[in-house]
Amino acid sequence: MLASCKQGRPNGILSPKQMVPLLVDVHIVDGSLSNVPAMPDSLFKHGVSRYDKVFKAHGADSVQFRKSFAWYANEPDQLYDIYVKVSDIIKAKVDSSLKARAKADSLLQVKQNKLLAERAKRVADSVKKAEKLKADSIRKKAKTDSAVKKPVKPKLL
Repeated sequence: MLASCKQGRPNGILSPKQMVPLLVDVHIVDGSLSNVPAMPDSLFKHGVSRYDKVFKAHGADSVQFRKSFAWYANEPDQLYDIYVKVSDIIKAKVDSSLKARAKADSLLQVKQNKLLAERAKRVADSVKKAEKLKADSIRKKAKTDSAVKKPVKPKLL
């Protein structure tokens, strides 16, 4: 009698190997929809096509997915094992994305530092040039002042 209660996975129910990648993609779509403005029908308009693409990519449809998910919801041990794998995959994707973003940010920081260094060099060069021009103009003025002779006053007897 106990054996009849535990019959195994019925026909039409996706296997755990099928459910894991499907759930990963479904949750990624869920997350991407959090960026869609919450206007009437906008989630439906943007979400249906995304979910359809996911189901098509995994050889399933929304009805089969819902039935499979409902069946696994009644099999908590199996659903737990599936979600452990789903969680691991999503965590790996997030970690990979964060590493790529950190690398891009560090490359951007290096580029910005290089631009700042170039700008500082140009400013320093222009300050040196201005100081040299100022020094040259002071020397020229001093030369012209010394070259101009003061008129000699006639002596009165």
